[in-house]
Amino acid sequence: MRPVTDEALSPREAIARLLHGSIDMQTDPSHPCGCLVALSGTVQAHGAEHAGVREVVAARRATDRARIAAAVARGVASGELAHDTDVDALTTMIHGFLLGISTQVCDGIPAQQLHRAADTLLEHWDAPRRNTPGPQRA
Repeated sequence: MRPVTDEALSPREAIARLLHGSIDMQTDPSHPCGCLVALSGTVQAHGAEHAGVREVVAARRATDRARIAAAVARGVASGELAHDTDVDALTTMIHGFLLGISTQVCDGIPAQQLHRAADTLLEHWDAPRRNTPGPQRA
């Protein structure tokens, strides 16, 4: 999650590094398959003895969503994204993709395909520039 909080990076670059870095980490054969924060959300642990674990990982996911939302809001403020971008919807899409990487990796989806999918998601950042008449913004 570090790249997404790095304000020296453009918001798009921060999100790109977050997604591609997660793919690289999770598809590295020396790394356990998947991500505990993501995969623990798919298993419904029963009983009071698991409540603490559920709370910890839910809090981590909430923090991750907030960090992504801050980067998206920075993208709107900087003009990288259209002023009418739905920050909550884009945050949900990015966070959902990030969490879904774990399941895809566990199902054997190759890193190259996941990187292409991340690039497709990131095309949203370029859409305002493509759809704006006149000179393109850098």
